[in-house]
Amino acid sequence: MKVIVIGGGPAGCAAAYTLRKRGHEVALFEAAAGIGGRTKQLRLDGFNLATGALFLMGGIYPRTSALLDEMGCTSKLVPWRGTAQLADKDDARYPVRFVSLPSYLRIPTLTWGDRLRVLKAGVRLLMSPGVQNPFNGSELARFDRGEDLEYWSRKHLGERPYEYITRPIMDFLYAVPASWLSTPFPLAIIQQAYKMRLSVPPEGVGQVSDWLIEHSAGVDLHLSARVARVEKAGPQFKVFAQGEAHAADALIVATEAFIAADLLKPFITDSAAKALAAAPYTDYAHVAVGFRKSPWPNAPADIVLPVGVGETRNVGAIVLHSRRQPSSVPPGGEVAGVYFNTPPLAHMTDDDIKREAVAAATRAFGAAPEPSFIQLFRYDRGLTIARPGHYAALDAVHAAMPPRMFLAGDYFSQAGVEAAVFSGERAAEMLSRSVT
Repeated sequence: MKVIVIGGGPAGCAAAYTLRKRGHEVALFEAAAGIGGRTKQLRLDGFNLATGALFLMGGIYPRTSALLDEMGCTSKLVPWRGTAQLADKDDARYPVRFVSLPSYLRIPTLTWGDRLRVLKAGVRLLMSPGVQNPFNGSELARFDRGEDLEYWSRKHLGERPYEYITRPIMDFLYAVPASWLSTPFPLAIIQQAYKMRLSVPPEGVGQVSDWLIEHSAGVDLHLSARVARVEKAGPQFKVFAQGEAHAADALIVATEAFIAADLLKPFITDSAAKALAAAPYTDYAHVAVGFRKSPWPNAPADIVLPVGVGETRNVGAIVLHSRRQPSSVPPGGEVAGVYFNTPPLAHMTDDDIKREAVAAATRAFGAAPEPSFIQLFRYDRGLTIARPGHYAALDAVHAAMPPRMFLAGDYFSQAGVEAAVFSGERAAEMLSRSVT
């Protein structure tokens, strides 16, 4: 069977890889000049900059880990400890490990009562039934009780743990207020945090998509090939790209949700199209502040996370990329990645963001000379997030799809490589089962 996959991010690449394993003929169409989607890398004068995703979370990324094992790529991953500091508003510093929740209990601003409350909440979570796969939207929907993460955190953890644990972690991961986020995904992550191990492919997270295509022998790859429309022609589909029509027996659409809504409008119900079009995305911005010679070779932490009770913060995290991905900088060089929270972006120009990024990097790590470059990455719809009710609304779209047409994308769960890979592999497996 010939299958066309639309979209060359991790979801589309995982779908293509899985389909080729199952013996299907596959053509993949990607609008950009290269694969990777929001994980792709930007090469800039000897630097290798991440345009989006920064790391893999081994242990809680079961399908990504399984496919990397299958391709023989696991041994190539570079471990990263994620050594971090919380930087309080008075510039007091509290060392933590980003993915080690127990390390946050040593923060001196927490009282013994705070610590006890957090431990009790953690034990209750560990003893409670929960989502087995945090990246499966169908599972997440069953545990969505309409609460948002801020409400849950303040209720179960208290004010200071919310400010010094929940907010800094979520600011870095999703750049939005915790009140915008549903609880099933973060609570599932907390339940499984003990398994989490950070790593990065040697050439950056975009290399995951490269590996998937490299191991998809025979895939017909079309780059700079934006799909204009899809039509039904008898038992087949026609995909129009680059001024030509391409026929297929089945389709997997692995684009952003709002693009999928436009392409699929002739084939799905109005309610399904509206659900896709309404999938929440947020503005997103980060800045790479680059130096040919590192101003901070002895910095005690790889990540600085600004904190402070009640503080409104433009920046959620500052990361030294030579520590995260050593090959991302030339020898002796450094890039400080400055990651912005979403709400302030509505009132900031590009120049505002760049100025704030340089200031944030020096506050985090110390004085520095004029940067060698300042590269801004700003997206109107950069990250998909899950508000209360999101999972059920999007999961219902699967049932509305016509025969031999399937959807993939991280918007079914929460933005992340594993969500994309899981959804792409799942779509390919569902398609294969539907024709056997």
